[in-house]
Amino acid sequence: MNSIYTAEQVKAFEKKSFVKKSDSLHAMTEAARQSIEILNKSYPASEFLILCGPGNNGGDGYYIGIGLNKLKKCVRFIDVLGDRKKSPLCKQAFKKAKDLKFISAKALKSISSKTVVVDAIFGIGGRIDLGSELEEILSVCNRFESKVAIDIPTGLDSNTGEISQACFNANKTITFIAYKLGQRINEGKNYCGKLILKDLGLGMNENVRPSVNEFSFDDIKRYIPKRKEDSHKGDHGKLLIIAGDEGFGGAGIMSSESGLKTGAGLVRLLTRKSHVSASLARNPEVMVSGSDNAQDLEANLEWPNAVVAGPGMFENYWSEQILYKLLLSIADNGTPALLDAGALRLLTHKAFSEIKLHSLTVLTPHPGEAAEMLDVTAKEIQKDRIGSAKRLQKKYGCIIVLKGNGTIICNKNDVYLCSSGGPELAVAGSGDILSGVIGSLIAQGLTPFDAAKSGVGIHARAGEQFAAEVGRIGLAAGELIPYIRKILN
Repeated sequence: MNSIYTAEQVKAFEKKSFVKKSDSLHAMTEAARQSIEILNKSYPASEFLILCGPGNNGGDGYYIGIGLNKLKKCVRFIDVLGDRKKSPLCKQAFKKAKDLKFISAKALKSISSKTVVVDAIFGIGGRIDLGSELEEILSVCNRFESKVAIDIPTGLDSNTGEISQACFNANKTITFIAYKLGQRINEGKNYCGKLILKDLGLGMNENVRPSVNEFSFDDIKRYIPKRKEDSHKGDHGKLLIIAGDEGFGGAGIMSSESGLKTGAGLVRLLTRKSHVSASLARNPEVMVSGSDNAQDLEANLEWPNAVVAGPGMFENYWSEQILYKLLLSIADNGTPALLDAGALRLLTHKAFSEIKLHSLTVLTPHPGEAAEMLDVTAKEIQKDRIGSAKRLQKKYGCIIVLKGNGTIICNKNDVYLCSSGGPELAVAGSGDILSGVIGSLIAQGLTPFDAAKSGVGIHARAGEQFAAEVGRIGLAAGELIPYIRKILN
């Protein structure tokens, strides 16, 4: 599991750690030394072009070039913003490098594309409003085969993962002290390439609480429920799925099947009458009840250890009626629940505003649903996914699973980011499968927060396995279920 920090956290830690100017200089030369080791090992026979900015990141770049030159490497510098006042440490490094070879930006096009370009322009202090001249330099540099960023690629926001019109598209990023949030979300993962962390011996991870914890399947597999030899179906939980309004029966069928095959002892599906025969044909093991009058299904609400509601539901009387009765029931009984899809959109309606959701409830919106819940645009959600998840958590008081590239799981002060999974999961029904998995894990005894993290990790790993065997195109959501079952076993 990786600890991820905001730029402000890293800057504050740096300021606290580097009491004297000599401390900062030592850190700069140490960062350069470790970068030189990586560059020399990765590109032993290469020439280097180093883009240096006016701040301390530029100072790193000058010291890197000086060190590579001592190793008999051909090194060229571009003083990218030469007319701008340099920081004291950058100025000091520039003076030591001034007798080496400098070229102008116009000479870029005459350099071999096999030259390794090192981006030491802005680093953590970077911005995305770069201006046309710098954007042109980056566009030309991105045509080179090998590109290494020092700390943060220029044009990438170190907090949000947003990019400028042009952004340095690194194959590798050597980052210092700690991982930064913008490197792991939105476009950050694409533009950083392989991330190599050098903490410079400062131990920020041991001393500062991270903004986000990044996890993969390997970090959550310990939560997978284990079976005792003498266990029976009653030991593995009762899961109730409420899903599948008229014309959307597949959502309930997929959710209930994924809940069953994730290991819930008993699964019951409440759906529309027209979907009962299809459910029985697909999964006779699922106890299915169908009615076009939600009152006829109300007696089932007292039965489960966990509830999933919302897949295949939308704004009509049946969905509204059954969800309203469910929310009253779980509010009274404290039953853990997961609300997805149509249930989330219905939560925004005035009729549901007076029902208080308890803290054992999991909400699993995609960006469009999250936008409706916060009354903003999906673009605003994507621009600040971490902040959006926190706002949802504060507004509803629930565990939030904000789905998408880099799914966010948020519970009060704890924020987790899933590093697994890819675009293969961006298909219709994928969320229905995830809902069933998380609901099943809750029914089997995991806390809703652990179930949310585990379900996301398992679902992502299943997607990765499909992509490895088949590819990233053409996944039908139901095909995830055999992979999920295999992963659990």
